[in-house]
Formats: sequence, structure tokens, C-alpha cells
Amino acid sequence: MEPQGLGIYFYDDRIRLFGKTMEDLGYPKYIHLLLMKKEKLLLIEGCDKRDNDTFKVSKRKDEGEWRYRISCKAFVKYLALLIGVPYPSESLWFQESIKRDEKTVIINLNKYQVLPYYSQQEQ
Repeated sequence: MEPQGLGIYFYDDRIRLFGKTMEDLGYPKYIHLLLMKKEKLLLIEGCDKRDNDTFKVSKRKDEGEWRYRISCKAFVKYLALLIGVPYPSESLWFQESIKRDEKTVIINLNKYQVLPYYSQQEQ
């Protein structure tokens, strides 16, 4: 089964969206990342047009699989603060928890797995 959800990689300030999540969103070019701070929920909505609140999804093929990611140091730093982990921290993986509708994926930032830290030299 293909992984779903997202990973936050603090060593290079990026968020990886797993293939199943991108499929659930309809493979958009841009996404909105909306936070419900009190509940610590991240809502992800796809969109095809860029506006002031979108993040561009970049994709590349790596080892035969498409990888989707966004890069934004300020947002990644803010997520670390909201989640309650130091910045920089080990990488975190979050499972897609709920689809509220056919356009929105919800990630519970309270539930995560720690991925071992590795530097770019180890890649």
C-alpha cells in the first residue's frame, strides 16, 4: 500500500506530500495549507491557480517514483513551534487522518512518527 500523509524534513525545510495524498487531492499544481491551531490540525486543499496563499508543489522522479514537495522555511519553523518540537528537529511523518470532503485532506499534527535524522551527505 502506498504511503499517505506527509513528512516534514527539518534538515532542508521541506514538506513531502506522499503519492496517495496527492492522488486524493487530484494532483494539484498548488496547495493551500490551512492551520487549525487550537486543534493542531493541518488542512490541505489543492488548487490549480496561484494566489498569495498558495504553495507550489514541485515534483521529481526519484528511483522510479514521483516525489512531491513544497519548500518554505518559515512555515516549517512555525510547524515545529506548533507541534512542540525543537527546530531543527528529527524528521516527522504524519498519516492522512480524515478526508472532510473530496477536496480536503486533514492531518492531525498531534500524531506523528519520528524519522531518523540524516544529513544530505548521507543521501
